Amino acid sequence: MLLEDAWRELFVLGIAQWAIPVDANTLLAVSGMNGDNTDSQKLNKIISEIQALQEVVARFRQLRLDATEFACLKCIVTFKAVPTHSGSELRSFRNAAAIAALQDEAQLTLNSYIHTRYPTQPCRFGKLLLLLPALRSISPSTIEEVFFKKTIGNVPITRLLSDMYKSSDI
Repeated sequence: MLLEDAWRELFVLGIAQWAIPVDANTLLAVSGMNGDNTDSQKLNKIISEIQALQEVVARFRQLRLDATEFACLKCIVTFKAVPTHSGSELRSFRNAAAIAALQDEAQLTLNSYIHTRYPTQPCRFGKLLLLLPALRSISPSTIEEVFFKKTIGNVPITRLLSDMYKSSDI
């Protein structure tokens, strides 16, 4: 459930980390969407969210995060203290305290790392944490439509992750 809840943020962090191009025209062309085959209201929404994605990625790139910072941020978003699932699903977290402790540890690790690696940037830790909510500004449906629909069809990523987990021998 943690991965199902965090996949969108992890995906956007991956785009920022690996400098994947997020040009709206290119993404629309590659995904096969255009004014001829997509409702104009839906297309406008997708274009708006691609622009939001571009802004979020640009903000991360401006700070020039290194691999350790990205790794810590990925841990922080994965081990969110308050998952967005419904109340009944929250009860299925067997060890919520351990999950919260993992997020705390990731935050402490990031803070310590930044303090050591970037001593002249005392606000860097706060700036990075303040960027995290922006990762959720792009809807899962837009990410699925633009990046995955041609590959997996109309299957939601959360369903794909759940099926992969359930089919594993872990």
